[in-house]
Parts: sequence; C-alpha cells; structure tokens
Amino acid sequence: MRIAIITSCTGEKTSKPDKELTLDDFRQGSAHIRARQKELKPFIQPAQTLYTGEQHIRLMRGVEVLQSHLASNGSNGAVDLSILSAGYGLIKGSKRIAPYECTFTGMRSKELREWADHLKVPQGIQKALPEPYDLGLILLGDTYLKACALSAETQLGGPTLLFCGKIMAKRLPDLPHLRTVVLSNKDAKHFRCGLIGLKGELAQRICQGLTNGKFTSEKLMSPKTDVLDLLGKITPIPRVKAKPKPSFRANPKVDKVIRVSKAWWNKKHREKLQYFIPDWDDMVDPDYDFIKDEHSGGKGNWANQVYAHQMYPTPNYDGILVSRAVAEFSKEKTQRINSLGVHRFLRVPRELPLMGDCGAFDYIKEEVPPYSTEDVLDYYTRLDFDYGVSVDHLIVSFTADQKKFRYDLTIQNAEDFIKEHRKAKLDWEPIGAVQGWDPQSYARAAEQYVKMGYQYIALGGLVRSTSKEILHTVAVVREKVPASVKLHVFGIARLDAMNALNSAGADSVDSASHLRRAWLGAGKNYSTLGGKSYTAIRIPQADKSFRAKRMVSEGRASLKKVQGLEEKCLKLVRDYDRGKAKKNSVLDVLCDYDELVAENRVSIRPLLDELLTDKPWKACPCDICQKDG
Repeated sequence: MRIAIITSCTGEKTSKPDKELTLDDFRQGSAHIRARQKELKPFIQPAQTLYTGEQHIRLMRGVEVLQSHLASNGSNGAVDLSILSAGYGLIKGSKRIAPYECTFTGMRSKELREWADHLKVPQGIQKALPEPYDLGLILLGDTYLKACALSAETQLGGPTLLFCGKIMAKRLPDLPHLRTVVLSNKDAKHFRCGLIGLKGELAQRICQGLTNGKFTSEKLMSPKTDVLDLLGKITPIPRVKAKPKPSFRANPKVDKVIRVSKAWWNKKHREKLQYFIPDWDDMVDPDYDFIKDEHSGGKGNWANQVYAHQMYPTPNYDGILVSRAVAEFSKEKTQRINSLGVHRFLRVPRELPLMGDCGAFDYIKEEVPPYSTEDVLDYYTRLDFDYGVSVDHLIVSFTADQKKFRYDLTIQNAEDFIKEHRKAKLDWEPIGAVQGWDPQSYARAAEQYVKMGYQYIALGGLVRSTSKEILHTVAVVREKVPASVKLHVFGIARLDAMNALNSAGADSVDSASHLRRAWLGAGKNYSTLGGKSYTAIRIPQADKSFRAKRMVSEGRASLKKVQGLEEKCLKLVRDYDRGKAKKNSVLDVLCDYDELVAENRVSIRPLLDELLTDKPWKACPCDICQKDG
C-alpha cells in the first residue's frame, strides 16, 4: 500500500530564531539560501517535524500510526508525504530545511503566479501526482491550490481525495480518479476543530481507518459513500499530552465584577455618541514589581490580571466590542468565555453594553468568511451579548468581480441574519454590517438594511480612509437612513473628528487606536487630560531586544555594555522621579542607549527633554501615576 499526501506549510514552527529566512532571502537565490542555512544550522530539521500548525500536527498523528502499522506488518508499503512550502517549493517531508517566515497567503494573483512558477511548483506537482499510489490526499488551502495550477492535463497516479471549500471546488478541473470533498465551518464544528485544522483532522482519521481496516480506498472513492459521515465514525487518535505549562498564582482579589455608579450610567454624552473599546486581551498585573521586573502571579494569566475598567473608579468607555477571532484566540480562553459568558468573563455588570462581531480583518484574505449565519447567531446567544453583528466580508483593493461578490455576500448574510434572528425570537439586538467601496455603495446597502427591518447598522472597512472621506460617507448613508435607526462606525474614534462624526449622523464608534498609540511611534504615546501628548521613555530589555541581540552577535557591542546601559537607564529614570538625578544626565544615557539599539532613528532628545521637564505623571490624579510614578 502506498499513500501519497500533499499538505501545506504552516506559520507555526518548532523554532523561530531571530534570523529566520524570509521571502527576500529566497528571492536572492539558492547560493544565498545555502549561506543563510549555515547560519541557521542548529535549527535545521526535517520539514515534517518543523511545522506545528493545527493541520500539520493532526495529520502527522495519523501518518505516524499508519507508518507504524505498515512497518509492523512487514508490508513494503509507505506513506509518501510532500509539503508545499512558500519558500522551498514542493518538498519531501524528510527534506531538512531551516525555519522561515513566508506564505502564499495574501499574495496578489500576479505575484502568486510568478512566485509559484519561480519555485517550479506546477512542475513539482505535475511530476509528483502521476507516480502510482493506492490513495492520494490533497490537503491544500485555496491559495496553495492556485499555486499548483491544476489543469485538465494534470494526471493522477491513483484514486485521490481533495478537500476544499465550495468556491474552489467549482474552479477545479474535472479529472479522472479525483474526488472533491467540500468542507464548511459546520464540518469544523462537527469534528470539533477549527477550519484551519480540519483537513489535518480528516486525514488523520483516514490513516486511522486504513490502519484498523474500517474501510478501503475503494470505499472512500465510491460515489455512494458520504466521506464525512464515514470519517465521523472513526475514533480520532488521542493527542499526546503536552508538558505542563509553568504554574501561575491565581489572585482572588482581581476576579470579580466591577460596580458602576449611578452617575456613570447617566452620563449625558451617550445621548449623542457612545464609545465602545475593542477587547484585545489588554490586561495588566496591578501588583507588578517594576524594580525586580517580576509578575506577582509568577506569569501573566486572566486569573491574576485586571482590565482597564477594574483600575479606575468607573469605566472610561460606554461599552466593549468583542471580536470572535479575539474571543477564540486560544483553547483556554474559548473554554472560559463559553462557560462564564462574555459579561462575567470581562468582569462587568450584566447591564454594561457588549457588542459582538466576527472580526472581518482576521479573515480578509479568505474567499468566504469562516462563519455561517446559523453558527454566529448561536455564538452571540450562547455568550449572552447585548448586540450581535451580521457576518460581513471586507472590500479592500479587489477586482470589480470580487468587490461585487463580497458586497452581495455581506448583504445576503445581513438578510439571513435578521430573518433567523426574528424566527428564533432572540432577545439581543441585531446589527447589520455594511461594506462598500464608496459613499454611494454604502448608502445603497444601508437603504436595503432599513427595508429588512434593522434598527441598528454598522459601517465597516473605513479605517484606512481619511477623516474627511469617513465623514462624507457617514453623511451620505445617514441621508438614506431614518434618524430612528442607529449608526455605528467600526474602528473609528479619532479625537479631531468626534464632534463631526456625531454631526454627520453617527451614534456609536469603536477604536483601539488610542491604546495602541502608547507603544507606536513617538511624540503621542502619553496623553494627558489637558490634551497635550508626550513621548514615552523606552528602555528595551538587553536580552530580548532584536536590535541589541543582533548588535552583540555581529560584534558591534558587547552584551555587558548593552546590559550596563540598560541598568543605568533604569536607575537614573527612577532616581530622577525621586529628585535624586539631574535631567541632562538622564537624557544623556537614555539617548546613548536609544542610538545603540535603534538604528537610523532621528534623535528623540527634544521629545524626552519636554517629558522630563513637564513631568506629566506628577500632575495626573490617576492611581497608576500616583502609585508607580
């Protein structure tokens, strides 16, 4: 028995060194790659053991069981594993390669075709597939299938199963011996794994079924066989238990729901414009030891850290937006939020408004959203949201046909969403997500949503537009939408445009940009109540800063020197806060360290000088500034 499997590389790998290979490295040719691989020699390993993505991990459990079975029975059969890598091309699982960061996903059609041809992917596929085998499995995502350039001339060496989505299935050539199995998010839920790992899970079950004689390749290929139903009856191979993670200490003082005063509920601004802050797992340890640089709970965890609304007398926002991609970021978080519900998980009273959406930016590169309307309705209901947003698909820099497809898909999803919501008589409010590419397209869709019966609609995909463009779009949409219908704008809360947004007709907004400014760029990291902003003092950890480590490895500075400057910066900053150091001494060492670890950057001395002169943390009344300085 010979089983031929073609799977894809994954972004997750067993090691991720600072100098891992990149697309630029691969573009410089084989001689450059060989030289770079010498630098990465300690990290080189067989491709089949390098990848740690969900699809690969699940697949390899099945491959190892089947290989062991074939060997123990004295069979001369084999599992022939090939991996389509966006850096190395089509390679055998046994080929030793270096860690890299490179993917076909996100490439434009022309770039994808040119790069796949450069790697000779179509030639590799045309050479591998005709080789005789008893069963072939093709486990490639849509983008990787496009790289293969399968055509009517493609020959198969035996019966072959190919798993893909509905749209890709229609585009594949009709080949002898090929059976296409269409997958959906519903199947991922049925097999208890995300779409990203579903193909690997199904391949694992096929290997298991071939091992224990539950079926043959002939049965899998028979038109009478429902492949997914058949595989659903196979007991999956148990996952090997991972090593226990480092322990942490739970803090019962932090895991409690906040109380909100009557004054907060009655704030007048809500009659004009409400602000929702997106949840991005931004939590901190209130008892962190900054001198020893130690977490009070051993390491950070939901059970020993607090949200911003737990650190102030009242929340600094009117509600919280939770994207599904963020809510299901990890298995642990998914289990916790499902068991507690979203309000208890965020430690807010049931009355505090929580809005849920699908997080369209997380699947912008997919041909269709990974969620169905039925699934999303169940998700919002199960987690007890106050508002739930329909399934949308972002329209950004696509062809006219793709724009229309995503536009129509978003409208159809919104129509299905409100119909099913009414049919189920759900008690949370539905919000219709609107996408478009100009003010008129947004307005046309919004007008349809009003006719569908929506009392709350939300405009998405505007974050890359200028404030002027956004305001114009909101105004045009509002002309088509009655005042009784509320209007939300996703990802927009620009301080210079808040009053104008309200005047244009917006009722609510969300954005995390003010939080992100704390660590992005310079000059506007530290915002004060008076409106003035300052730069942040940055003192990178010598043993974790990428530039510092590179400098040491290249011999341009010793680790001792870098660590010495880091320690000196920390000491002088703290001494200055206590009035025991002069400003110019602090500026000198901060700038010396910044020049050492941040190459080609304009001097930030004037910005630091302004900060150290004004000492805005001294005047700030909040508990954080008063306690930590």
